[in-house]
Amino acid sequence: MKGVQAAVLGGSALVLLILALRLTLKNHLPRRLLPALWCVAALRFLLPVEIPTRLSVWNLLRGTAEAQTAPIAASLLPFPQLSASQTAPAAAAGTDWRLLVWLGGAALLAVYFGIGYVCMTRRFRARRMLLQPSVDALLNRFRFVRSPKICVTESRRAPLTFGVFRPTVLLPDDLRAGQAQFQLVLAHELAHVRRRDCLRKLLLIACLCLYWWNPLVWAMVRLANRDMELACDEAVLRVLGPACKKTYALALLDMAQRQTRPSPLCSGFAKSCAEERVRAILCFRRLPVWTGALAAALFLLAASVLTTQARSVPRVPEAPAVMQTQAVMPEAPVTQPVIHIDPVVNPAPAAQEETGSAAPVYVWPLEDADAPITGTYGRKVHPLTKKESFHNGIDLDAEAGQNVLAAAAGTVLDCSYSDAYGYCVTLEHENGVQTMYAHLSQFYVGPGDAVSQGQVIAAAGATGWVTDTQLHLSVFIDGEAVDPLGALASGTE
Repeated sequence: MKGVQAAVLGGSALVLLILALRLTLKNHLPRRLLPALWCVAALRFLLPVEIPTRLSVWNLLRGTAEAQTAPIAASLLPFPQLSASQTAPAAAAGTDWRLLVWLGGAALLAVYFGIGYVCMTRRFRARRMLLQPSVDALLNRFRFVRSPKICVTESRRAPLTFGVFRPTVLLPDDLRAGQAQFQLVLAHELAHVRRRDCLRKLLLIACLCLYWWNPLVWAMVRLANRDMELACDEAVLRVLGPACKKTYALALLDMAQRQTRPSPLCSGFAKSCAEERVRAILCFRRLPVWTGALAAALFLLAASVLTTQARSVPRVPEAPAVMQTQAVMPEAPVTQPVIHIDPVVNPAPAAQEETGSAAPVYVWPLEDADAPITGTYGRKVHPLTKKESFHNGIDLDAEAGQNVLAAAAGTVLDCSYSDAYGYCVTLEHENGVQTMYAHLSQFYVGPGDAVSQGQVIAAAGATGWVTDTQLHLSVFIDGEAVDPLGALASGTE
């Protein structure tokens, strides 16, 4: 899964998760929690990176997670992804029209919001309010380190707050300082400044400009704006006390009759969802702190499971697109003496007692009798996965292309490729004995071929989960793996 696809899939999953939380537990959670969660979803959209975790649900589909998520991410990403693998073809074939549509839509939205914000703020003919004891009292209650600019205007858009770095509170000039309604309206706007809601709105609009084609992003922006107003109402009641609930609700209805449509990047007192806010104000009650902490912890846990990606597995060398032609070759000339087993030595005694018969005599599977053993039979830590697992054979150091010999006469049972073993050949011998040779680079025999002892059957390689060229040898008796060193012993012919 690519970074942009992971961002789209993870962000969309977060939006759905927050929607479910909002529908089920909205009235039982602190109102200030939901705007914070919406910001987390917006940040996930804006971070085109993979976030692999052990908790991801895609770990259950390890090996097929890419195939499972690719169609979903593609449906949520209707424009081509810019990647190094697509740059050259795109330059040769021309720019994709879907990319132009996406860029055009993003640019138009950005221009629309930018021009709308500039035109709206320039229409204000505001003058700065003189310092008032009631205003200073509210600033102290909200614990401002740096007081925002407070102005009055004749515009019907007031009251509202705008400005990310230098926030300005704009109040209607017919509100008299010291009145209860003035105190409540100013408290609401100061709550917007204290919570940095203008910065939150900028984050949401940036997300909307980039993902204008995703309906979940539109839903996120709309609901986040409503939740920010609800969170500010809660902040006012927490600061001023629940005794002013009725007065505050009446002030909200009065301001709702004055104001017109919402404005981008601005936070207003009563621009939307007035009925929902009045109900929330009248039903306000102080909730324990642990409810918000518990909900946030559960949300983070669910987000880690549903919106992160599977941890990467060790990369496996890819098999060639077309396997080399498998043909039976005559026994290759041996430049070094072939090392045989002492006829007296047989496979492991325990295995021989189970079969109740003598096993065939073996030869060393490599021409080099002094090839060191780099991996022994039994439990060991894999050099790539760094995890302890059972190793059902031995690994011999080999050179690339070195001849691999049949340990005993038999029939080729299988020539195949797997992620772990790469190219491998399995031979079937007498008395239920099988040998497997893995990490090969080339086959010299095919399934069903009869091979003689010491015949060259393949070439050593480095395919599969290996770090260097080697030969893996496994010995099976009646389908059970035995220690190959118990079945092979060196003795000069």
